Amino acid sequence: MAGLPPGVWLGRGLAALGLTAGQTVTERQMELVFGEGRHPDADRMERKLLDDGADPETARLVTVLGQPIEEIEQRKQTPLLALDFVFRPQASLVVLWALGDARTRQVIEGAHERAVAATLRWLEDEVAETRWASGRRRAKAPALVVAAFRHYGNRNGFHLP
Repeated sequence: MAGLPPGVWLGRGLAALGLTAGQTVTERQMELVFGEGRHPDADRMERKLLDDGADPETARLVTVLGQPIEEIEQRKQTPLLALDFVFRPQASLVVLWALGDARTRQVIEGAHERAVAATLRWLEDEVAETRWASGRRRAKAPALVVAAFRHYGNRNGFHLP
């Protein structure tokens, strides 16, 4: 949405993808990761492989994260590429943020960012699992890759300044 800050990458899994926390999430990276299940820098990687003489299918497969979507769909399964979590302060804090001065908004935003960071650490430490063998086996996921976005509106179309 126009006027909103860009998303940023978070999570312990960023280093494996050559990303750093706080780096801007581009629209193309969103398409690649969450739309195609591919590395966020797949275009550059694929171009380099093609320039080095790789065939197009091999170059594309090198950029796939996990199983190729086509293989999952051939098994009549639906690929799960992402989950969406919404973190929002309770209504009274939203009102205080909207009516408060710059310092008040800064304090509320800082507390919200710390709460999101603490929740992400908890998800990575205690909750996140990966599975294989048709879901019969599970293991602790070592890290997550997160695209975080700040929204100043709600589902009813109300937008804060």
